[in-house]
Amino acid sequence: MTTPHDTLKVSSAVLTQTLNELEGHLQTMERSYTQSEDIAQQVFDSMKSAAGTKFIAKIENWQRGYRTVMAEYKDLLDAVGVTSKVMADTSGEAEANMDLWSGDVYDVLSR
Repeated sequence: MTTPHDTLKVSSAVLTQTLNELEGHLQTMERSYTQSEDIAQQVFDSMKSAAGTKFIAKIENWQRGYRTVMAEYKDLLDAVGVTSKVMADTSGEAEANMDLWSGDVYDVLSR
């Protein structure tokens, strides 16, 4: 039989795995971002035309999207960190309170 505490551990493990996988995807995006900067510079240097300008605009649009995703990811990590701390604190508090109820009822009531 699983307890809420066991469920919390499983959920934490799944969350950690999901964040690790997301981190891998974001590292790939980061490499792509660096490459996009190089490509934009090459296009800027070599294509002095409307097509080159449009292509650079598309790259810059993608880069803005990348920066937005990275900001949201940072916010997610911050929120997960706060949530994890609250859950850990609450879990510790619950375990401490459960210890109060483990003895004789008269003993518990006299505390």
